[in-house]
Amino acid sequence: MKKTKIFIDIFYYKTALSGIKTYIEELLSAVKDHGSNEVDYVISHDISKMNNNQFFINSKFRLVRWIFQLRYLIWKQLFLPIILYRKKIDYLICPDYVAPILSPSKKIVVIHDNLFWKYPQNYPRLWRKYFIGLIKAGIDKKTQIVTTSNYSKDGLSDFFKKDSIKSIYQSSEDTSSNVNTNNKKYITHIGTFERRKDLLTLVKAYKKIIDNGHCKYDLVLAGSTFINGSYKVYNEIINYINEHGLEKKVIIPGYISKNEILKLYSESIVYVFPSIDEGFGIPLIEAMKSGVPVICSDIEIFKEIGRDSVLYFKVGDENDLFEKLRTLLNNEELRKDLINSGKQNIKRFNRKNFIKEFEKIYK
Repeated sequence: MKKTKIFIDIFYYKTALSGIKTYIEELLSAVKDHGSNEVDYVISHDISKMNNNQFFINSKFRLVRWIFQLRYLIWKQLFLPIILYRKKIDYLICPDYVAPILSPSKKIVVIHDNLFWKYPQNYPRLWRKYFIGLIKAGIDKKTQIVTTSNYSKDGLSDFFKKDSIKSIYQSSEDTSSNVNTNNKKYITHIGTFERRKDLLTLVKAYKKIIDNGHCKYDLVLAGSTFINGSYKVYNEIINYINEHGLEKKVIIPGYISKNEILKLYSESIVYVFPSIDEGFGIPLIEAMKSGVPVICSDIEIFKEIGRDSVLYFKVGDENDLFEKLRTLLNNEELRKDLINSGKQNIKRFNRKNFIKEFEKIYK
């Protein structure tokens, strides 16, 4: 019996930020652990030999970033279609929003969210037009669009035909073995410093915690500080920290490795996710798997993913976040309840379900 040949393009992994980087890693792990024997998976590159190079994406110099984009375009639009033809690939999976315009194979494109369309003010105008144009150019009538949540599917249906969009929950690495119950040091957030992450609200709420009594936990804001060509959010946060004497209490380590992320989760008393909007929010799942109770904003996507396993605060409200933080820090039983509830909730986000939902498309 002839196997269906699936090609997964991971070229973008070289410079992918945390969201797409984790998605690619989980997709390949799901293929390895639970991929069907009736499917022949071909991976574009050996991920073990690909250094995730933040130099390109974090560079202050536009020329450096555009050099990578030129390399990316040449690969995606020229070399990739040739490889697909030579290898006689049935389906191409592009986990990075963009597919080649001309492809001898059927295309499955992962569009993680609709944020490029929804928040144009958050992206450089030229970059946004270029990237949206690139996304649309690679999608034809037969393309299957995959997204990460029902919330994102509804958002993308404003720009693409809804019957061409399939929602598949991504998985998250099992980090339960990294749980450290004795050495809790931090209140934590992991993610880029984009404005929609609303990190300033978190810092202001943390300041109130400090002002209302001794807090033995430092605040860690880990993740790339330079995003979409702007240091504005980072500078605003640094200015606030300096103005209010928080230099010794707020830690900003920048981009950290996978092992460092796992260590940080194991040392966290609580994870805070204050975003105004997300397509999915993988740290929410990672934190629950690591046995860390979560506080997050009451936006629709977090309610879809977190259900009753997290503590919600009113989005953008530093006073409500302060109250929720104070409650959780002072209530060990509530923390245990959220941890136990989270362990049940995360069973939905496993690698077997992840790849089996993909395989329903091409089997």
